[in-house]
Amino acid sequence: MTPQALINAFRIDNNGKGVALSWDDFATSFPCVGDGEFIWVHLDWMEPGVATWLTAQAGLEASIVDTLATRGTRPSVLFYDHGYSMNLRGVNLNKEFDPADMISVRIWCSDKLVITLRNQHMRAFDDIRASIAENAAPTSSDAFVLTLAERLVFRIDGEIRNLEENLDDLEDLIEDVPESKTLPLRRKTADMRHRLSRLRRHIAPQRDAMAKYVEQKPGWSDKIHKRRARTLTDRVTRLVEELDSLRERTQIANDSLMAVETERMNRTMYWLTVIAGLFLPISFVTGLLGVNVGGIPAANSSWGFLGVSLILAAVVGFEVWLFKKMRLI
Repeated sequence: MTPQALINAFRIDNNGKGVALSWDDFATSFPCVGDGEFIWVHLDWMEPGVATWLTAQAGLEASIVDTLATRGTRPSVLFYDHGYSMNLRGVNLNKEFDPADMISVRIWCSDKLVITLRNQHMRAFDDIRASIAENAAPTSSDAFVLTLAERLVFRIDGEIRNLEENLDDLEDLIEDVPESKTLPLRRKTADMRHRLSRLRRHIAPQRDAMAKYVEQKPGWSDKIHKRRARTLTDRVTRLVEELDSLRERTQIANDSLMAVETERMNRTMYWLTVIAGLFLPISFVTGLLGVNVGGIPAANSSWGFLGVSLILAAVVGFEVWLFKKMRLI
């Protein structure tokens, strides 16, 4: 593994104080850990040699390494005799990225060791480094995992709040949208629905993983941690429900826009039909008089054109009266 793969490493004690570790501390052997301490190693799993280091240096089994360093993982949790692996997702708040392109976070946790892996910058880890700088770091490996999961959920919650506000604004626009301006709103609605679907695709399995984590974890260093995990699971469940609600609202908004467009199309077709009905009789008359054969009435009369015009005007007037009587116009 190259030094670039190591983003940071700390030895953290049960008082929340952390001591930074360098690449040299891991070059030949794994640092020693005292009582009441654990080590947090944060890696970029896209760098070469990470999987080899996890096996040879950290002593993880090949099956665990495959779980931690495989592309395209879904949120999940797997338990082993000496620890557990967890895959979570967080919103992508990096510039030029869509938050719905969620970043995978891989975690290995045991009593004395926490290894985290990611492939893009994540602000949740900035929060933990800030707490270490203030000597207020998580005091155990379980507390560390829960803190990380809470920071991920906090930013997911913030992104869903932003989408909800955008949808509120969109619904306000739909109420007064001109019939000719529905297409841009339909595109915004479709884009929002797509983003909600992408978020739910990862958050729903994350809810299941957290529920499994609460119910099947063999032991907890503190009962408070189990209550925190259950509360966190409830929050993720609520987020999934809110995503479902927002998706339904976007569908309703899209249906409203389609109803406006359908009404406009139906009205246009109706008036085209009315106009065609008005011109059908006079078109028949003019077509009949235009036949190039002998015997056309008033063909040689100077009053012929005026007479035909008056007759056609009378026909149109009668049609208008008839259509109004039938309430067609």
